[in-house]
Amino acid sequence: MLGILLFVVLGICYVAQGVVIPLILALLLSLLLSPVVTLLQRAYLPRVISSIFVLGAVVGLLGGAVTLLAQPARNWVANAPATIQSVQQRFHSFRAPIRRAEEATKQFENLAQTTNHPTVVTTQTSFLTNVASSTPRVFASIMAVLLLVYFFLSSGDHFLRRIVEVVPGLTDKKMIVSIARDVQAEMSRYLVMVSVINLGVGSLTAAGMALLGVPDPLLWGAAAAVLNFAPYIGPTMTAIGLAIVGFTTFKTVGHAFAVPAVFLAIAFVEGQLITPTIIGRRFALDPTVVFVWLLLWGWLWGIPGVLLAGPLIACFRIVCQHVEALKSTGVLIGNGSLSDT
Repeated sequence: MLGILLFVVLGICYVAQGVVIPLILALLLSLLLSPVVTLLQRAYLPRVISSIFVLGAVVGLLGGAVTLLAQPARNWVANAPATIQSVQQRFHSFRAPIRRAEEATKQFENLAQTTNHPTVVTTQTSFLTNVASSTPRVFASIMAVLLLVYFFLSSGDHFLRRIVEVVPGLTDKKMIVSIARDVQAEMSRYLVMVSVINLGVGSLTAAGMALLGVPDPLLWGAAAAVLNFAPYIGPTMTAIGLAIVGFTTFKTVGHAFAVPAVFLAIAFVEGQLITPTIIGRRFALDPTVVFVWLLLWGWLWGIPGVLLAGPLIACFRIVCQHVEALKSTGVLIGNGSLSDT
């Protein structure tokens, strides 16, 4: 039954990803912002007004960041073919044996092919056309996320109170309220801590790139902060991108290697010292389980799935720690034991 339920849930997530992804993203954002709204509410500001104020501030900050980074991002995307060609020229000597093997393979293929073969004409949709066609859908998803975040923030404990009213026994009511409040508090605390850590990684990366003379250091700092939400895969992608930037920007090999090396040093300190110290063993996750989880959600949802997989599995472990029937599952996906839960 559990296996069938798992496949049903995964199937729903795949088929209805246009609805599920904005819903999950809005829920995570509301948990991230709820401590600020609660703080303003304690300052005698109505929760509806507090939600509008916090959401407006976040939209303003994100809008300013996108406006600031949009032009550098467009420039890097437009120069991507030239950048790849420059990297290929830098590693020309390393590609010589591979090229000879490719030429030999093509000669064998030509001998095996007949002289008459149809001409295939391929058409490729330009990058700008793809962006233009997907813009309305992305804009609709963003608006849906913002509206859902507002409803989650402004409603507060309204939905929880409805659930408590339905539950018959007083003991069950108290248990549900206790579990719900503990899970909500810990999930909010975890998301805030991870967001602060990733913001620090992005800031240090931007500062390091600026000191090394890398063009558009704020862009690479923002990329490092966002991609760091995806464990293992995100930092690897950032390091590869910075390696390409280093080898296409600087002449000397040492200066080029210094660009990804600085980020890798920051990521190592964050992953081995800062995050374990701040978050602790209670939120520690098994690396193998995390990697399989990333592959699963990346296969289901692509890039959004990879970015959401880390917070999702951490929040799932928090739920497992508070629900008695799921504690064994929490032990399986974590690095601790039953005593840690």
